[in-house]
Amino acid sequence: MRILLTLIGSLLFITGVQAQTRDTIKLTLQQVDSLFLTNNFRLLVSRYQVRSDSALIKQARLWDNPEFTAEFGMNSWSHPKLSVGNQGQTAYSIDQVIKLAGQRNKNIALATLNADYSEASFEELMRTLKWELHKAFTEYYFQNRTIKVLKEQQLVLDRIVLAYSKADSSGSVAHADYIRLAQLQMSLKNDYLSALSRLMDQQQILQQLLGTARPVNPIMEAKQYSVPVLSEITLEQLIGQALKERPEIRLSGIDQKTAAINYSLQKALAVPNLHVGVIYDKNSSVVHNYMGLTMGVELPFWNRNQGNIRRASLQIEQSAIKWQQTQNVITTQVISAFNKFQQYREAFTPGALSAFQDSFSILIDKVAQNFTKGNITLLQFIDFFNSYSDNFNDQNGYYSALYDALNDLEYAVGAPFINH
Repeated sequence: MRILLTLIGSLLFITGVQAQTRDTIKLTLQQVDSLFLTNNFRLLVSRYQVRSDSALIKQARLWDNPEFTAEFGMNSWSHPKLSVGNQGQTAYSIDQVIKLAGQRNKNIALATLNADYSEASFEELMRTLKWELHKAFTEYYFQNRTIKVLKEQQLVLDRIVLAYSKADSSGSVAHADYIRLAQLQMSLKNDYLSALSRLMDQQQILQQLLGTARPVNPIMEAKQYSVPVLSEITLEQLIGQALKERPEIRLSGIDQKTAAINYSLQKALAVPNLHVGVIYDKNSSVVHNYMGLTMGVELPFWNRNQGNIRRASLQIEQSAIKWQQTQNVITTQVISAFNKFQQYREAFTPGALSAFQDSFSILIDKVAQNFTKGNITLLQFIDFFNSYSDNFNDQNGYYSALYDALNDLEYAVGAPFINH
């Protein structure tokens, strides 16, 4: 029994290090951001959309093509025969549409706003994807720290259970103690597998967002692994920055400008376009080789674009309400994210968790020593064993939630304001 207790004590703090595959990429948060900008497939597709919409500006600047019409004489109805010789009849005309009331310039302005909208949409997509990336990065990092502790405990407990199994067979330990340890082993394995499943989900998100099939191993430098402080930043400043930086504000502003220009365009479309052209008639006119200037205009008797003008007017009012809604949504999002982050930030003083963990590790070491000496029972040992892993889980869970709250706040503001 004495040998068994000594074996358990010596195995308690064996450090199990998970080997990384040869192809694993170790990346800091800054390196992840850089790889994200160049490799993310959704961003690459969105960039092409921005470029394609920008090409429509050039298209809007082009004039409408002139229309060419040719007429060839066919003698008479009773004797149809194509007659295009010297005595035959041919006529030609060219017609050019000239858009009035500034329609062309308004279409150019709309195409420009459409390109601006695509660019702002690209920025919004990038902001959202980066938020998902940072969330996956921090959750993977701290989840992996938890898994390492669970793996260490699992290796230790597996050997303890094996030793107790042999001792139980020889009758040197109580069978109930062996059953209790076996149950703890099963529970620990379930915790490990659940944590590993969540880690694999985050790994998949990281690989998809970074456009790589290679495993990604997030790392944090020593200077990064600290509790961020908002000492010189007020809530009002963050709200002001959000109302300036958020792509939704730009999108909403573009919607308002688009509605205004579209209303102006619809009114301009009520003005008939002018058709200007020339006509040549060989033998059918009052003189041979007749040349004439043509001018035409639509007569707006019934259709004066009334419906589209009314619709455009309502869209202006609608865009104004959406602008107010966007401002309200952004303001409330910043307030909520700020309060959430502050609650997590103020839950512990800087260094408190690390100091507590160091003290707890010393305590566990003493517990192990007393257990090997038989000064504490198996149930007491198991209780401290569970507390040790729970402490690591709680600490990693807190840091993960803290950095998630910071990530949510930066997402709400629309731009990073703390050097990670």
